Amino acid sequence: MLSEWLSSPHVRVWWREESDPDSIEERYGPVVDGMDPSEVFIVERGEQPIGLIQRYKLDDNPAWQSALSVAGTPQNAAGIDYLIGVEQLTGIGLGPKVINRFVRETWTRYPDIAAVVVNISADNRRSWRALEQAGFRRAWSGALVSDDPSDEGFNYVYVLNRPTP
Repeated sequence: MLSEWLSSPHVRVWWREESDPDSIEERYGPVVDGMDPSEVFIVERGEQPIGLIQRYKLDDNPAWQSALSVAGTPQNAAGIDYLIGVEQLTGIGLGPKVINRFVRETWTRYPDIAAVVVNISADNRRSWRALEQAGFRRAWSGALVSDDPSDEGFNYVYVLNRPTP
C-alpha cells in the first residue's frame, strides 16, 4: 500500500523517495522495529487506509534540526510529514482535519515541545494551504541545506506554537 502511494504521481512529485519494497523496508523498518524514535501512522477514513502521517522530535535528528535552524524554529519542537495516498481524496478538505487531530495528539504525546514544524515545497500549494487552515503560520522561505531529495528547491517552513492554557 505504501509503495503504491509513494509511486503515485500526485505523491511522488513531493515525496521523492524510492517506492520499491526494499527501500520502504530500509526507510520505515527501523521505525516499526523501534530502532528509530520517529512515529509513523496510517491515516484512515472510516476503515479505509488513505494516507500516512509521521512525527518526530527535532532533537532526535540533529542534522534536520540544524537545517531548520535558518527558520528560527524552536529547539524543542516536533516535525510532522504527511500524505494522502488516494488521489481522489485530495483537495476535499481532509488535510486540515488530519493535521489538526494529529497536532492535538502530538501536544499530548510530547508535553515538553513548544511547537510543531513542517517544511513544505513552495510549489505544493494544497499542502501549505492545509497547514494554514490548521493554524500554522509561514515562518520562513528559501532553500534548505538537506540531504533529502524531497527538500530540494524553494521551501516554506511552517510553525504552530503550542497553545497557551
